[in-house]
Amino acid sequence: MTTHVKDSWMSTRLPCLGGICATYFQKNRAANAPYFAALPFLIAMAAAFLTLSGAVLAVYYNPWHAFDSVQFIDRNVNNGWLIRTYHATGTTMIFGVTYLYLFRSLLRRAYRAPGEFVWMLSVKLLAVLMLTGWLGYVLTGGAAGYWSLFNAANAALSMGGLPGAVGLWFFGGPAGGDTLARLEVFHALLAVALLLVVWLLHASRRAIAAPVASGKGVAFYPYYLAQYFAALAVFALVFVVLAFYAPHLGTSHMNQLPAESLAVPLGGGVPWYLAPAAGMLGVFPGSGLSIVAAIAAIVVLYALPWLDRSGRAGRCGKLYGFFTWVLALDVIGLGYAANSSSGAAPTLAGVFTAWYFFHFLVLTPVVTAMEAE
Repeated sequence: MTTHVKDSWMSTRLPCLGGICATYFQKNRAANAPYFAALPFLIAMAAAFLTLSGAVLAVYYNPWHAFDSVQFIDRNVNNGWLIRTYHATGTTMIFGVTYLYLFRSLLRRAYRAPGEFVWMLSVKLLAVLMLTGWLGYVLTGGAAGYWSLFNAANAALSMGGLPGAVGLWFFGGPAGGDTLARLEVFHALLAVALLLVVWLLHASRRAIAAPVASGKGVAFYPYYLAQYFAALAVFALVFVVLAFYAPHLGTSHMNQLPAESLAVPLGGGVPWYLAPAAGMLGVFPGSGLSIVAAIAAIVVLYALPWLDRSGRAGRCGKLYGFFTWVLALDVIGLGYAANSSSGAAPTLAGVFTAWYFFHFLVLTPVVTAMEAE
């Protein structure tokens, strides 16, 4: 039976599903997409997996006894330790793939026309993912997570006017079971929002893809379906290795201890995927300026399509590519400063934060304008 007959049979019985099937069977896709093009698909699979595993964990979670309920899941729930390990490893994987996807977008300058909306959705994906990941981190009730929540809540509540009112609505107070119960709801809602953003990102990327005349390209099935499953197999292999041989990769032993309101843990304790943001926030500890810095860091990413002065999307110049790699090292440096107990860590965090904004607000317009000539 030909694809046309399949489409016709499906369209007469279920028009919506028939249109979707036609999209995947028509030979209208370019045949040269690299394996890295499957990164959004991997993000979607990881987000779905995290939503399912998180729903299982939520059944046994008690925000008024957060740390004890996590220990109960690990020790008493049938295969609870495995589900929590999978959830933690899935978090590591989705952040790793998302960072890789954003870095590739920067190198390819995919944020330029016609990809501005896709880039803005990608930044929104990062923002929602980081907030969701941070909420999951503090919900464990560990020592490091407790003080992270305490500092964030105090910083939000210290802001006057509307920002302070929003902070009071979001946190309800500096710490405690009531706050964690509220944050558990936000964590679940943001997980659903994450799935929606991923779906919109996939649909938008598909819409702006370079069109290929029907019959002159390849169909998603079986060409790209096989490619996506090959990428998923590699993703799953890395996931399994991390889950069984490095389940606590990037986390601090300080968060394996119960929270103590009279004892502040030394050093960092922030997971690696939140460490760059924590390093930037640490420049203004305990003040509303830390929240302003976090918002500004996201805003400059949103504004990147207009900060770049080189025209449409395309392969980057050598100087732009060099500074993009320097930016990656700068973000890694922010993460190091966040988890370092050295006395020079705040100074390093300040320098790395200044370079982050200098890169986007000064270097990007100047370098892209130079290379466009």
